[in-house]
Amino acid sequence: MATQSLHELLSQAGWTMVPLYACSVLAGAMAVRKLVQLRRTVVDERVSGVIEETRRALEATPGRAVRVAEREADAALDELGSGMSLLAFVAQAAPLFGLLGTVLGMVDLFSGMEAAGAAAEMSTLSAGIWKALLTTAAGLVVAIPTLGAHVWFGRRLDRVQLELEDRVGRMLDERLGTVT
Repeated sequence: MATQSLHELLSQAGWTMVPLYACSVLAGAMAVRKLVQLRRTVVDERVSGVIEETRRALEATPGRAVRVAEREADAALDELGSGMSLLAFVAQAAPLFGLLGTVLGMVDLFSGMEAAGAAAEMSTLSAGIWKALLTTAAGLVVAIPTLGAHVWFGRRLDRVQLELEDRVGRMLDERLGTVT
């Protein structure tokens, strides 16, 4: 077998690569968006905004400050967490699209072998199998880094939530006099 470029290999996998290409583009775009969205300066701005709104509520109506803090923190975390479900979807769907391509490739292979009858050769079988498995490999190549990005961004969001809870909690404790 001659050495083939990645493009040539993937083009042999057929139309079932289209959803995998789409998954790859979506995951890459969302990962870049999350990197920008979870930069330290952006997170600091959102945390500072929550603290400022809580401070205003404390000055205006101290009894509502806890509810304001919760509402503002939830809104900030929801905004920072947007797109995580897309990463989770791609991480789960890409291997399934790859498996679909493999199954369809195997069906095509065995259909062709049946039509060839006794003339079917082992080289035809092995060539068909490796072509069919290309989509499974491509699905895993998309899914594994996407899953890693999802876990990394999820952990980053967990740290932001803890920081937010700590800073707002300290401020409320100081202002409302509940420090023990």
